[in-house]
Amino acid sequence: MIIDSHTHILPPDVISDMPKFMSQDRTLHSFFQNGGKLGTADSLLDSMDQNKVDFSIVMGMGWADHSFNSYVNDYLIESQLSSGGRLVPVTGITPQHGDIGIYEAERCISTGSHGFGELHVSEQGMSGKSFDFLEPYMNMLTAENFPLVVHSSEPVGHQYPGKGRTNPQELEKLIQRFPHNRIVLAHWGGGILFYELMKEVSDLMSNVFYDSAATPLLYKSEIFNTSLYAVGAKKILFGSDYPLIDQKKILKILNSQLLSHEDKSSIYGENAENVFNIQSL
Repeated sequence: MIIDSHTHILPPDVISDMPKFMSQDRTLHSFFQNGGKLGTADSLLDSMDQNKVDFSIVMGMGWADHSFNSYVNDYLIESQLSSGGRLVPVTGITPQHGDIGIYEAERCISTGSHGFGELHVSEQGMSGKSFDFLEPYMNMLTAENFPLVVHSSEPVGHQYPGKGRTNPQELEKLIQRFPHNRIVLAHWGGGILFYELMKEVSDLMSNVFYDSAATPLLYKSEIFNTSLYAVGAKKILFGSDYPLIDQKKILKILNSQLLSHEDKSSIYGENAENVFNIQSL
């Protein structure tokens, strides 16, 4: 089984009129003001067919505007139905909007969402704050055994649209606040996974997983074997960051690594099947 644990899609009308929607949501504007690759449910399904991907997790992008977040969430949930369950929604949340954000999260869980994300701590104005305001969301996730997916930023290296400032120190604070919640740190956790070689960090991260989204833009291919040594295969999820990165490209890199059949099976799909509770579909 192959599960792409990190993809993004947008409604066709958003793609066809980006200036209009970028004026509504500052995150959308920040990410795509200079262009960028965009995908719909149909284009993602075509890619999945070409690359023999069984399921893809489709998620939000840390939207700033509550109404736009809800609109995209509707599309994500509808995509699950129209794809026969092959697209699995992990809906966006806007904790910065107080109670209406909580109501939206409850609505999404009740209509088929398998988690919340991709949370952008810095883009959504949460950097440096206590994470207590996330408690209602984390309680919902605990009740359903679903994860929170968090965008993670490398504290070094080049800048890129959407990199943000959600660095390992910020992520550590989040996990310290919710150590029993299942959390997926996107983009290899901004490098925090390497600190799992410290016992106290490894103990803290017992419910944390890492996805490989955007690997070719961030790391050498050896990141797969290096992360395998640091945290083990059971904590690593194949993720492409489609449409930013072609699913075929990440799968080719993963397949080229000297991993055992058992480790590849875990990373390709078994871990994501468990983390996102896809067994219930």
